[in-house]
Amino acid sequence: MQLNDKRIVWKEMNDFQLLGIIQDFINKNEVQSVRQYQSKLKEQPQTAPSIWFINTRFKSWDNLLQILGKMPYERYRWNALSNSNLELMTKKFIKENEICSHRKYEKEIVGKNMPSLSTLKKRFGDVNFLFQDEKNVDKYTNFELLKLIHDEIERLGLAESLSRTEFEKCYDKTSLPSPSTIMRQMNISWELLMQELGFDYRKIKVGKLTKNLKQSRF
Repeated sequence: MQLNDKRIVWKEMNDFQLLGIIQDFINKNEVQSVRQYQSKLKEQPQTAPSIWFINTRFKSWDNLLQILGKMPYERYRWNALSNSNLELMTKKFIKENEICSHRKYEKEIVGKNMPSLSTLKKRFGDVNFLFQDEKNVDKYTNFELLKLIHDEIERLGLAESLSRTEFEKCYDKTSLPSPSTIMRQMNISWELLMQELGFDYRKIKVGKLTKNLKQSRF
C-alpha cells in the first residue's frame, strides 16, 4: 500500500486540526521565530507543516501567531522602549516568575510578549545584572550611590552632556546598580539626581535645546 504524501495529509486537515498541531509543536520546542521553527522541523521532519504550507494556508507566520493568540515576532519592536523601561519590564518579569538563570528566562518567555535574551544582549551587552537581586542595592547608602554614579559619569566623560541614554549604554554594570534602580531607591528623577551630584543639568538641557533650534533654522 502506498503511503500518503505528508503534504496531502496537511492539506486534508481543517484549520482547527492544523492550528492544534502547530501550536503543540511551537510550545514543545519553545519556538520564538520562523528560523527556530524551520530548524526544529529539520530535526523532527513531518511532525508539523512546513513554513511554505503555513504561508499558503494562513497567509504569513505573523498572521498564524495572531490566530494562535501569540505576539508576532517583530525584530525591531523593542527599539521603541528606552533602556530604563526595557530594564524595568524585564526585571519585573524575572522577579514575578522567580527566574534565576538565562535558560529559565528563555523557557518562560515562550509565547509571551517579552524580549528574547539575544535582544537584551544586543541592548545591554552583559545581561547578568538583570538577574541580580535588587536587594543588593540596599547595602549602599544614598551617599555611596551618589559617589558611584558621579565617578562613573566622570570616567565616561559625560559631565558635559549628562546624557542618561549614553550613561545607560556605557556604564559598568558590574560595579554599580542601574540608574533606574538608584532613582527608584532614592525616589528621585534623573534631573534631580544630577543636581544632587552638583551638576547644572538644567543649564546643559537648555543649551542643547537652544543649539538644536539654531541648527533647525538653517
